[in-house]
Amino acid sequence: MKRILGIDWGEKKIGISVSDPLGISANGVGVFYGNFEEKMKVVEDLIKKYDVEIIVLGLPISLSGELGREGEKILKVKEEIEKRFNINVELIDERFTTKISKDILSFDRKKGEKIKKRKLQDDLSSAILILNSYLERIK
Repeated sequence: MKRILGIDWGEKKIGISVSDPLGISANGVGVFYGNFEEKMKVVEDLIKKYDVEIIVLGLPISLSGELGREGEKILKVKEEIEKRFNINVELIDERFTTKISKDILSFDRKKGEKIKKRKLQDDLSSAILILNSYLERIK
């Protein structure tokens, strides 16, 4: 069966998750750094590797419900992914995914853990939460 890719897209890096073949749960794939084109190449490679049929992209919306500058950037990313790869991209409100992932991970954190490692875990957890939100919505 085809899979669904979840992406937490950031300026410097992207966190990516993928659904299991039955579309029940999300699993972390990794955090990838690069410029826009390098990140698009990662997305292209993962679409092929996992036989992806839908991409779920986190959309940052302000607490007041408005779409800010970052949200506008994500809309352009969505448009570019759809155009390049001829694939449907769904948007998921990611307002609280970073906070939730930090709260979840805080239970596992060890003293002295590097901040960079924590940020990578946050990005990956956010991608998993974005995809799991979508999977719950379509059930």
